[in-house]
Amino acid sequence: MQIVSFMNMKGGVAKTTLAVNIAYALGFEHHKKVLLVDGDPQFNATTYLLEDKVYLAHLNDPKKGTLRDIFIPKKPGPINTVVGTAKPINKSKMPLHDCTLKIFDRGTGRGKLDLLPSTLALVELEHSSRQTENKLKAYLHEKAKGYDYVIIDCPPTISFFTQAAILASDKYIVPIRPDPLSVIGLPLLERYISEFTDDAGMKIEQVGLVFTMVRNPAPRAMKELMDDLRRNRKGAVFADWLSLSTDVAESVTAHSPAFLFRKTPQKIKLQMVGIAQEFLNRTGG
Repeated sequence: MQIVSFMNMKGGVAKTTLAVNIAYALGFEHHKKVLLVDGDPQFNATTYLLEDKVYLAHLNDPKKGTLRDIFIPKKPGPINTVVGTAKPINKSKMPLHDCTLKIFDRGTGRGKLDLLPSTLALVELEHSSRQTENKLKAYLHEKAKGYDYVIIDCPPTISFFTQAAILASDKYIVPIRPDPLSVIGLPLLERYISEFTDDAGMKIEQVGLVFTMVRNPAPRAMKELMDDLRRNRKGAVFADWLSLSTDVAESVTAHSPAFLFRKTPQKIKLQMVGIAQEFLNRTGG
């Protein structure tokens, strides 16, 4: 099992789009068993894959959990009813399948994708006690052993959830929009990860950088920036990039991965598939 976080300190770089589509492609195209963890309180990856009614039904089911319950298990007292006393539910003992939703399962050896959803209530954990951030690592290493890949979609900030994802991960990947502000933030992110992992006594490997939201045709300044980053980061930048397109946003509304969405231009479908293939190659999958 490999645990890979998708990270960027800057929002609006198509990080969630990339995480969802790579996770989906690993299962659908490459027959891997994949768990996608929505680590963002804004729950964008959850919204991408689930219809509202399915998500709400999961949230309203007392026997089901979300990412929040991994960090702060609910331990309610006994509940009196007209027919007796109900047993309390300790969600820290919940099996993973009670906290996840099946996106697809194509059968043995043909790939699957499950989602561990997030919730806005996750923001309550931002000021949790120390060591709480280690709970995601402990939970995944105990309960997610049957997966080939665990993909974590992180929030676009350095926060409690980012720290939890770093601690849980073997590797990380950086979706980056080729504009000056995004590129300036890259060394800050890398330095933070290096210092944080050093303090934690662990190592985490960078899978690479993926250009996203590239305009077509790309302006001269954008091309020059991309070329400079390729020169300065030899081997770090993925060969394929993700073009800017409103059709990708429509795939979110349709709860469909962009590379399978009927309105997505063929060029972007091929880009998504190419990025997923290179991700697989770079992670030795």
